[in-house]
Amino acid sequence: MSHRLARNLARVKPGTVFVGVDLALDRNVAIVIDERAQCITKFRFANDRNGYLCFHRRIESACDEHGAAGALVGMEPTNYFWKLLAAWLEGEQIEYRLVNAYTVKKHREGDQLDRSKDDPRDAFMIADLLRTGKYTETQLLHGGYAELRQSAILYGRIGREVRRHKNVLRAAVGQLFPELPQVFRNLAGDTALAMLRNHASAAVVRQMPLDVFIDKVREDLSGSRLAVSKLHRAHVLARGSVGLCEGLESLQQTIRMEIETLAVLARQLDQAQSGLLSAFLALPEAPYLSSVPYLGKTTAAIILAEIGDPGKYSNAAQLIKLAGTQPTRNTSGQKSKSLTPISRKGRPNLRSALYFSSLRLVQRNEVFSRNYRYLQEREENPLTKMQALVVIMNKLLRILWALMRTHTLYDPAVHAANCRCAA
Repeated sequence: MSHRLARNLARVKPGTVFVGVDLALDRNVAIVIDERAQCITKFRFANDRNGYLCFHRRIESACDEHGAAGALVGMEPTNYFWKLLAAWLEGEQIEYRLVNAYTVKKHREGDQLDRSKDDPRDAFMIADLLRTGKYTETQLLHGGYAELRQSAILYGRIGREVRRHKNVLRAAVGQLFPELPQVFRNLAGDTALAMLRNHASAAVVRQMPLDVFIDKVREDLSGSRLAVSKLHRAHVLARGSVGLCEGLESLQQTIRMEIETLAVLARQLDQAQSGLLSAFLALPEAPYLSSVPYLGKTTAAIILAEIGDPGKYSNAAQLIKLAGTQPTRNTSGQKSKSLTPISRKGRPNLRSALYFSSLRLVQRNEVFSRNYRYLQEREENPLTKMQALVVIMNKLLRILWALMRTHTLYDPAVHAANCRCAA
């Protein structure tokens, strides 16, 4: 039995009943079981105040009838539904835990070989996972940490939309003028956008004299300077372009609409970033995380948003597990995919922020760079570049943890003294 499982079981009072809730948009299914996995009662309740009050009464009734010491409610982190129920349970001082949706699925398939699925069955599986201690300690965030998490979610969502629309723009440009990236490495520049708004097709460009083409692009210019030399080169490339000659108007309209959408998203992204930084700077951990050179306030805000309240963790190893960067065995007999694979089971946004931050640090920070080279060049157990970078990611997370817990600013001298690397 693992330490975590034993700890979870030890926290459950003898005589507790377990309530599994399968969440849905309109009506939820709840099943109450005892310590022997015997079903006490099952019922449905709505996602509103009256439904939650009914849920509370049914739990109290089940506890009274069976002389239970209390109830432990479990649910999957389904969409936003779990937050509504969790907030209400906290207000009523009812304990709850979350169970992993993947674990519920595999537990159900192992118990029911025909793989049949329905809401009551899932509710029972959730309750049974609670009974056997297979749950997480995840709880709702509060105060500034909740505000920071929501700000980070908004910032990340808009960022993904920006990347998606940029891909659509590149695809449309690639059909009309595939050689254009040879001239404009950044299609979001002023001159590139001025050209793309109405003259993205190479078939159209090559039919115009050079001076007419430049004048028409200048009319659409929103910036202060037109890169005439790049337009001259684009005009030359258009003569031999292999871009499409059919469906030009629709593709041009697509490009025009994507440019307009990206302009709106850029303003929204700035607003979301401003809100993210405001929420970050209002928290007590902000000065300590911001003191790490080359980390950046936006990245630090995302890391703290993914971690939440640091007071809920007892050591840095828990943060490493949260990021999913801890070494995890992946062997079967004589086969192994990697000598030191990482779990990748944690929060992907936290892992991504640590990855790109570590890349910057090994490029610009002398201590991190020296440690990174040492891990690859040491005589005993040298690491690959990716393995060494994962070590740096975990090292960075430990440093951030220490700064937040001790309320101290980053000191490169202390970091250098704690690094095992060549001088």
